[in-house]
Amino acid sequence: MTAHIHQTNDKSDNAEVLAQPRQAQDRVVSPTVEEQHRAQEEAVIPYWSTPEISGPGIHDGDRDRSSSSHARCLPSRFLDNVKCWHSDEEHHPGEVKSTASGRQRIGDYALLVGKRVGAMAVFIAALAVLVIPIHSLIELRTFDFAAMKFDWKTDPRDHLVPVDPEYSDFNVLLDGHAHTTISDGRLTPEQLVEYSIAQGFNAIIVTDHNTVAGGLRAETYAKSKYPGRFIVVPGMEYSNCRIHMNFININTTVTVGNKEFPSDENIKQAIAKVHELGGLVIVNHIPWSNHSLDRIQAPRLVNHPSVQSLVDWGVDGFEIANQATFDLPTYQYMVSQRTTTHRTTVDPPAPLIIMTGSDVHTPGSAYAWTILKVQNLTRDSIVREIRHARTSFLFDPTGNHANGRPNYSARYLALAPLSELAQYFESFVDRYQGQYSFHGTHCRRDIVDVHGKSIGCFVAYFIAAAILFELLYKMLSYMWLQARRLCSRRIRRSE
Repeated sequence: MTAHIHQTNDKSDNAEVLAQPRQAQDRVVSPTVEEQHRAQEEAVIPYWSTPEISGPGIHDGDRDRSSSSHARCLPSRFLDNVKCWHSDEEHHPGEVKSTASGRQRIGDYALLVGKRVGAMAVFIAALAVLVIPIHSLIELRTFDFAAMKFDWKTDPRDHLVPVDPEYSDFNVLLDGHAHTTISDGRLTPEQLVEYSIAQGFNAIIVTDHNTVAGGLRAETYAKSKYPGRFIVVPGMEYSNCRIHMNFININTTVTVGNKEFPSDENIKQAIAKVHELGGLVIVNHIPWSNHSLDRIQAPRLVNHPSVQSLVDWGVDGFEIANQATFDLPTYQYMVSQRTTTHRTTVDPPAPLIIMTGSDVHTPGSAYAWTILKVQNLTRDSIVREIRHARTSFLFDPTGNHANGRPNYSARYLALAPLSELAQYFESFVDRYQGQYSFHGTHCRRDIVDVHGKSIGCFVAYFIAAAILFELLYKMLSYMWLQARRLCSRRIRRSE
């Protein structure tokens, strides 16, 4: 009996001994509060060197807290790591293991950065594709001239004298070349009348490109508001890739011989048609027409006729001052040669007409005034004096400095950032088309220059900006984590 009892006790002892390893295995080692705080402090490390977890039952990306792991894990805030206390013999409580190799971490981070940079590149490319067509299709004007008022009055007689002293008793100051919103001007026909009065003119010839509509509308306005005080002579500017000429004193648009590249015969036909309508033909701004465009290295207009050819074809005169440009060679030719021309088949030869014009598109300073003297301020009397070449002019190359101050366009202010961005992208490619023909095309064959160096520099700037962003992001993240660590220490000490 005694032996049996002894054997039974031995079995109980053995059972307790055998049970001890399983009990030790099933026991979860829980850290104390102090150990948890200490573990969090030790976990404050840069996020790009995150430690990994190792131990039974723990795999990459799997923080399994099952009983098979025999571990109690404590996640550290704002960090992709976990502190674990193990009961395994090969690990001591609180030991930290990395979840991935350093090489894998670098690869993962590089992939993340690549995705961010790629997304930014796609965004910039999409933005360029969007803003460039919008900028090309929408005409964005900086200033709003619609509400502009011309509440001043200048008189060039205060400081200028006629080039020809014989015209010192003039009473007409005429602008022989002006544009409105009917073509490519910024002022309506009504505004143009008000602007001309402010600049000291009392007569104007409205010459929109290839149409008399602007001149007729301005004449109607002047007759109703300034009868007998301001005269408008309708006309049009014959505009194409060969020559620009003012057809003045006509009420009908001349389309004969007017196309993109008119031949000599076409130009002769147009001149004859104007004379048939009782109008006059003035050749405009020869220096501007023959000026060489830098990139194209060719004159602005193609194969412009010579002065002598134009005289032979029957033009009535020349514009020798356009804005601040004085055409001295043409003026000398007209004065020295005393050249005459036939206005019509029945009129006797008459001297060539000297004209000046502001060529106003946007309101600015006035530089020249065509002067003449009439008995009555009417359209017919002004045209009669011009027809007989009884004109001279006042000229000031510095201008009268009277140009008003338009307001910025609300549309421009709203779209300017996109417009400027589009212009930046467009700067990578230059396209030279030459002068606009006023027939829906341009006067020169396209020349396209792709600036590869600019594109390369833009890519380099983009990469440098991305690297700088990553460095700043990491530095600020590290500083933030260190600040949290310091704050946590102070809080615990205060407790």
